Amino acid sequence: MDKRLNAYRNDIADIKLKDKIKADQYSSGEKYQAAVGLTALYAIPDSKSPMVSQLLYGEFFHVFEVKNGWAWGQSYKDNYVGYCSLKSLTPDLHAPTHHVSALSSHIYPEPNLKSAPVDLIHMMSEVSVISQNQENGFVPLADGNWIYATHISGDFGTNPVSEALKFLYTPYLWGGRSNAGIDCSGLVQLAFASVGVSIPRDTDMQEADFGVALDEDQIPRHGDIAFFPGHVGIMLDDMHLLHANAHHMRVSIDPLREVIDIVSFQTDKPPLSSIKRSSLIF
Repeated sequence: MDKRLNAYRNDIADIKLKDKIKADQYSSGEKYQAAVGLTALYAIPDSKSPMVSQLLYGEFFHVFEVKNGWAWGQSYKDNYVGYCSLKSLTPDLHAPTHHVSALSSHIYPEPNLKSAPVDLIHMMSEVSVISQNQENGFVPLADGNWIYATHISGDFGTNPVSEALKFLYTPYLWGGRSNAGIDCSGLVQLAFASVGVSIPRDTDMQEADFGVALDEDQIPRHGDIAFFPGHVGIMLDDMHLLHANAHHMRVSIDPLREVIDIVSFQTDKPPLSSIKRSSLIF
């Protein structure tokens, strides 16, 4: 019963866990939607604590408790549990029709590129388009705003490696899930989300859930996922790794051998945990 994926505390818990978890009270919760470009999630209701993840614009959040300006709940996208500012959410729900396919895009109050943007939203954010009829290249959204039509798509990509490469040189950010800042597991999660494949948020969850481990004599190939203690990256070929890392504080491409050497100085565990391969063909 990982608390990152199951909403429970001693005083309150998701009512779906009533037969598994003892709590003072249970909540069926309410559905909210992320209303700003990036919404920080924390393990505790304290904005000075480490951010553990982010909600992207348009993502749904199941709120079990609202207290002192904080919403405690669970992401519908990857089941991640955390606290976020209630001000970042809205109870006015709009069913997504498209996602942002560009690295980021502004939303505007009117179809005019000279107007002041309402917000900056990021790749894989979800929007609700109410008409395909363009005005100055923009399409209208259900919340009254406008977005440039070529920055969004109703279709997914075909190669998670190509999608991940869009984030090259993006600054590293613990808990980040966008080109404004991203961490290692966030990069892998977004890369696969962009081709319509949902995988867990954190490295250990991804290693437990993703693909089939290669045998020792198998050679890594394009698209394999390399796991290290507390770290993950995507293989570009048999020797090079694309990863968001704190060593360079950005998304970089490095020889797998160098990454293994760096990790070996940081842990007593085997520096390369596994290399795993999905059933996807790309």
